[in-house]
Amino acid sequence: MSAAGTQASDRAERALREAGWRVCAPHERDLKPDATAVRADHPDTPDLRVYLLYVNRDLSGLVVAGADTADPHDLVTEADRLAAPLTEQHPKRAWQGRPLAFRYGTNGSVWRFRNSLDAECLDGTPAPGAPQGGARSRYVFAPARPVTIARWKREAIRDPEAPTLRARLRRLPAILLDPQRQLYNAQRRAVEGLERSFAADRPRALIQMATGAGKTYTVVQASHRLLKHAQAHRVLFLVDRNNLGHQAFLEYRDFLPADSKKPLHAEFPLKHLSGGKSGLVGSDKIVITTIQRLWCKLSGQAPPEPGSEDEKKFEAGGTAGLGAELPKVHYSADLPPDYFDFIVIDECHRSIYGRWQPVLEYFDAHIVGLTATPIGPTFAFFHDNLVSQYTFDEAVADEVNVDYDVYRISTRITRDGSTIPAVTETVAPDGTIEQVNTVLAHVNRVTREQHWRQEDEDDEYTPAELNARVESASQIRTIIQTFKDQMFTEIFPPDVDPETGEVIHERKHVPKTLIFAATDKHADSIVREVLRAWGEGDGFCKKITSAAEQPGKAIRDFRNKHETRIAVTVDMIATGTDIPALECLVFMRDVRTWSYFEQMKGRGARTIKPEDLKKVTEDAIRKDRFVIVDTVGVTEHSMVDARPLVRDGQPEIPSLERLLKACADGRPLSVDDVATLAGRLSRLGQRLDDDQLTRIEGSTGGRKLTELVTELVLATDPDRLAGRRVRATVADDEIALGQGESHEESANSSGDAVVTEALRPFVEREALREALLEAARARRWIKIDHLSQDGGVIAEGVTDVMRAERTIKDWRAYMEDQRERFTDLRIAFEQRRPLSEVRTRIEEVLSLVSPPQQRWTDQQLWKAYVDFGIARARRRRGAGLPELLSVLRFELGLDGNEFRPYRDTVDLRLQEWLARQETAGATFTEEQQEWLRRIVGVVATSATVSLEALDQHALCRAEGGWSRFREVFEGGPRTPDELIDELDRELGA
Repeated sequence: MSAAGTQASDRAERALREAGWRVCAPHERDLKPDATAVRADHPDTPDLRVYLLYVNRDLSGLVVAGADTADPHDLVTEADRLAAPLTEQHPKRAWQGRPLAFRYGTNGSVWRFRNSLDAECLDGTPAPGAPQGGARSRYVFAPARPVTIARWKREAIRDPEAPTLRARLRRLPAILLDPQRQLYNAQRRAVEGLERSFAADRPRALIQMATGAGKTYTVVQASHRLLKHAQAHRVLFLVDRNNLGHQAFLEYRDFLPADSKKPLHAEFPLKHLSGGKSGLVGSDKIVITTIQRLWCKLSGQAPPEPGSEDEKKFEAGGTAGLGAELPKVHYSADLPPDYFDFIVIDECHRSIYGRWQPVLEYFDAHIVGLTATPIGPTFAFFHDNLVSQYTFDEAVADEVNVDYDVYRISTRITRDGSTIPAVTETVAPDGTIEQVNTVLAHVNRVTREQHWRQEDEDDEYTPAELNARVESASQIRTIIQTFKDQMFTEIFPPDVDPETGEVIHERKHVPKTLIFAATDKHADSIVREVLRAWGEGDGFCKKITSAAEQPGKAIRDFRNKHETRIAVTVDMIATGTDIPALECLVFMRDVRTWSYFEQMKGRGARTIKPEDLKKVTEDAIRKDRFVIVDTVGVTEHSMVDARPLVRDGQPEIPSLERLLKACADGRPLSVDDVATLAGRLSRLGQRLDDDQLTRIEGSTGGRKLTELVTELVLATDPDRLAGRRVRATVADDEIALGQGESHEESANSSGDAVVTEALRPFVEREALREALLEAARARRWIKIDHLSQDGGVIAEGVTDVMRAERTIKDWRAYMEDQRERFTDLRIAFEQRRPLSEVRTRIEEVLSLVSPPQQRWTDQQLWKAYVDFGIARARRRRGAGLPELLSVLRFELGLDGNEFRPYRDTVDLRLQEWLARQETAGATFTEEQQEWLRRIVGVVATSATVSLEALDQHALCRAEGGWSRFREVFEGGPRTPDELIDELDRELGA
């Protein structure tokens, strides 16, 4: 065996031992019942090695190991080829006397596994519904433990017709789901779509359901079916915040299966790993934990102590307190790759990136993602396998969620910013004018330490700098006071009898309200102004952030107690947290990410029973809407798609402080780190004033900061680095070959020398490092503007007409941007091409839409055209393809300048067709004309007609369907089949 093959074989044996196998040569094997991997030479290929896997004295599987350059796909195929001959060589030892079922191929680094029983019955006959070509192989992190293979063998003997989990997933029973608590149709569709995906052996599946539509309850139902009917071994439910784990735990704990008198956890033990020293035991069937804690387990990191400051940072920042390097995931004997059969990822749009992805791919498990707001990387991770989709608008239409209204509050400082004067004038009692230097408080965002400093010149700040560089006390006070003043007059106005004008019901208790602040310091100021405006005690308004004391308890109190009416958060309650009684969301921070805004908006969308709402808000009658109070224009501007905070495959970006400390310690920086240092210094330089720049340049010996940054950029420029390598190679060739450094060493040293020279000022000059850190730390201080007086308040509700105008404006701009594609669509309409082709073209143009225009559904567009007065119809919701066709025909100018409802278009086409028939001498009886009008009704609601539609559509089915239609039109110039085809072409699309 070659040296490379020997090294790969050594790695393979190490992996087998880690998984619990005793690896030995043939002469060392004995008849003990322990698990043994017997090393053997390949019968034909010297560079391959074979390991025979014995479990409970049975020869049960094999491993084919090759060199590190070998393809694991080819190696597992070779294991398939050897499975039957090896069984014939060991007829008394081979399990069940069948070709070895459990087959691995590995090059020592990558493992692939195929279980032939996934596509066969135990007797070797093909299993019903199995994929053609036999069982699929799959990547695994490491070989399965002997105890797992022993369990697989027992399961196969217990059910020979469906001997594996994948086989059992193909025949899950179609029993009624949850008859006691009727599932929403969307929840039922999600479970059914998920099970179809499992049956097709698709390893990853994505469920998109609107926030508040019951994603967790849906997957609890699915988990029960998988554990009970597919005999899944374990299910893992992953979250990225402890409070979401607690909510999931309650959902699982309280679930009562339809066919049982015992709760789910009584049959399938439930474990929530939330901290402390409690661990997993073999009997646990459903495990809930954070992905961070799981990552610690697999990477060898010690998780933060429960309740510690590090744990708060850990949860809020993802990896804070655990170091900046990206540790590798290691094999864990306590948590082996075969430990879970299914992994459910809650809020998966933010939980599958960077360092988390190796955690998920470590386990040999099906992965299910739950999200309300999937983004591009989400679809990519789940291989575009969206098994169920349920939008916010559909949830509102189904009364699963409540709709919302928008109320805008805008002030002068919010719109225009302000100027802090360096000198203010005051009039003394004797009438003289005095000029007073402005002194403002500067507050440390972290420690809340306060310094008073004199302003040397006027300071003009923009709206974008609010709560980033300057905090305006008057702006916060004006917004909160306006919110209070309009609370029961315009935001939650009294119910009035439209005929008598008499007030039927009015609110006096502040509805449960959540305010989104820009920073933790901003949240403190908002809480202070809320308490001042309402004159209430501290319990009336609470700050709930990860930095606050006992945030979990604060959330529970806000959810369940009457006393706390308003909560202020930055992002802790922005996603995932259920507080059904919320009736008002106040945005005092801007959000530019579509998916994040949708998650925040979803906090208010949840329904609640009237009696439960009254427990916390006694004068509320029902929750049939919630209100977004927009104080920053978040509902007006366009947004971008989301991206992960830590990019895939990259470590967390190091801080300026850590980079400069590495320079001080003389530690080498990678090219990426040097590029990051250049970027951080460049951004810092743009924020510094002249005095700060002067101090920095004084510590450099007169060189400008921009010069230092430029040298760092040039030192890390990929093109220049490549050029240096070429020049170094040429120089080496011009010397004597074999003398001195190799080409690669010379090229690398050339690049390193340039990087070293660019870093020299930061390494050698302590004063420069201190000046830079002092300037950077100044950003931790925020200036408190107590002089500017806000005003110019604009407070108004956003009407349906205003929303519709914005939607139609955006839609028309999109059509202009995609003019060529819409021209193709117009041609398809004009040439009366089949509906299938028209529908395909429509789907093409809509598929190019990215957030925030994902709201452009049939229903949303139709509602906008109705609300804006373009479409003449009473129905504002529940629209479908015919309504969308009307909108498209109008915008493409196919019906002139008049908006024509689709039914009118179909009626007109029928009249034109009848006129042509009359000219040709064809006549129709009264019953035939009745049938033609019924077909108009079919086309008007579905844009097409077919033989099947005559039996399915209520208009036709009630009159005898296709059979009666055939009788009525039998004997005419066209057969009934031909007539239906012609009417479909003439009336549809």
